[in-house]
Amino acid sequence: MARGTARAGEASGASAWALGLLVLLPIPLLGPLAAGGAMIAAYGSLSRQGPVAKANAAAARSWGRLFLIVSTSLLVLQLAIGLIRLTQPDAAASALFLLVMPLVLYVAVCAAHLVVVIVALARIRCGGSVRVPSRRSF
Repeated sequence: MARGTARAGEASGASAWALGLLVLLPIPLLGPLAAGGAMIAAYGSLSRQGPVAKANAAAARSWGRLFLIVSTSLLVLQLAIGLIRLTQPDAAASALFLLVMPLVLYVAVCAAHLVVVIVALARIRCGGSVRVPSRRSF
């Protein structure tokens, strides 16, 4: 058996990645916050369920943290640009591009998150483990 594969009956840690699907919540802005937070929080309980579950939960925690930081930063940037635009209504129309860009990036980051979560779940289902780049690997 390959290293990093779950035996029958052993926890795989897929639930930490499945929590990333909370991004699909129909409540605006809450889904991505809930998804990132839940992926981070799931590590605590899954780290005690075996080495495979711990490794997959650690990868989900790492990805969830990155996703939460990036998506929240884009939302804060959108809010800041919107407030600046509100206080200066006579700004040039070309500033509309700046107003929309963080929102477009936010949607792209959420779409990329969905792809990563689905690929990770498929990989775990096939018996593998998930690895995501981290600061330690650079």
